Amino acid sequence: MKKDVLLINPPLYFDSQLQPRSLDVSLPHLGLLYLATYINHHSRIFKAKIIDIGAQNLDLKQVVSRIKTASPFAICLTAMTPQLQGLYTLSTAIRQIGHQIVILGGPHISGDPDFINRHPHLFDYAITGEAETTLLKSLDKLHLRQKIPTIQAGKVTRNLNRLPLPDRRLINRRLYQPTESMLFSRGCPFHCYYCSRPAISRLVRYRSVSNMISEIKQTYQHHHGLIDFQDDTFTLRQPPVINLCQTIIRQKLKLSWACNTRVDMVDKKLLTLMKKAGCRQVNFGIESASFRLRRQIIKKGNFTNPQIKKTFQTCKKLGIKVAAYFMIGHPTETKKNLQATQKMILTYPIDILGLSIPLPFPGAPLYRIAQKQNIISSEIIDDFACGKMGSGYSNIYPQYHTPTLPLDYLHQQMTSINRRFYLRPRTIFSNFKTIISSPQKSLNDLASLIKYGMSSRKPYKK
Repeated sequence: MKKDVLLINPPLYFDSQLQPRSLDVSLPHLGLLYLATYINHHSRIFKAKIIDIGAQNLDLKQVVSRIKTASPFAICLTAMTPQLQGLYTLSTAIRQIGHQIVILGGPHISGDPDFINRHPHLFDYAITGEAETTLLKSLDKLHLRQKIPTIQAGKVTRNLNRLPLPDRRLINRRLYQPTESMLFSRGCPFHCYYCSRPAISRLVRYRSVSNMISEIKQTYQHHHGLIDFQDDTFTLRQPPVINLCQTIIRQKLKLSWACNTRVDMVDKKLLTLMKKAGCRQVNFGIESASFRLRRQIIKKGNFTNPQIKKTFQTCKKLGIKVAAYFMIGHPTETKKNLQATQKMILTYPIDILGLSIPLPFPGAPLYRIAQKQNIISSEIIDDFACGKMGSGYSNIYPQYHTPTLPLDYLHQQMTSINRRFYLRPRTIFSNFKTIISSPQKSLNDLASLIKYGMSSRKPYKK
């Protein structure tokens, strides 16, 4: 009989009643699906199972009970920085059960590998970056009672076609939205100053089109054509995207998909082809209306404001929704820069707005900037993880702001911009289908926008 290995996705935190609190668990955790599928496909010794605490709405006692019942050979935990409180509480509870091999992976440890050394009582080992092959080899060695390094850099899979397709039978698909989360590529070569993604992998690789199409067809019964591609920059290399779109059109697959990319990585010809292949929405990271900030501070590239406007207009003419993401409070940003960003948001053809204040995460250049400016101390991550700063994540984890733009002012501006954008008739009309399909969520968001100036997440408090 194979030995169980539990792969667990913790919540943001457990509240005073030990109930899980999570930001968004509407889509399956793709990273854990890849890991669990790889183990089950290649191992004769281990059987991987997934526990997605937030999606399954399991309180801490229920999670502990499942761990005791499974009596696993090892427990593999993943966490982004916002999940550190949930991770800390869960790891503490696991240690109280008795001896368990606990392996930590995911975005946070990849950007802050010393985290495991600062908490040796909670974790035995850590794997940074992509972990499929390294995790299984480590489990095999531990099974043979061989030593492995406390911290390992995961071996990057260069040929993505060698990875088995994620096995959605490992999860209860009914717990999630019908939209399917997929990856056509891995890796990001850019250096956006707020992003810790390069700590995972900077090597860009695409799957073959036939491999991608196989996954789309295999899971069609779940998503019925609704797909969100999670690639950092979907159109970074146009030839594979063109090939994929042409194949979708040729095989007459009825799809409705969204992707992330940059303004300088698309043109009218490509967007037209993407629309014919079922593209419903493109998510663009703009971050600021200031060309100086985008190029010199944010490291977002050399695209200009006229390019942004033209690209958005092209999307609108083709019937592709535009989701644009901005931040306010960048280093050296001025009130004049912020006003220009507000004007861009309210005058450019944007359907969905994502507006935030920069958060300094380990592994991102912004984290080092915040340290130099004493916005973040060397103890901040551990204090946050232990709950010393308060329970939760929103407005608990430190936000970056340039000295000339205080946080109070930034939140006032964010509230004002959100209200003016989302409560205008043009935006409501543009998102009418979404409102009709999710009326309760839309009403909650609307009420929160009117009252707080932001969606139904916890509002800012000084």
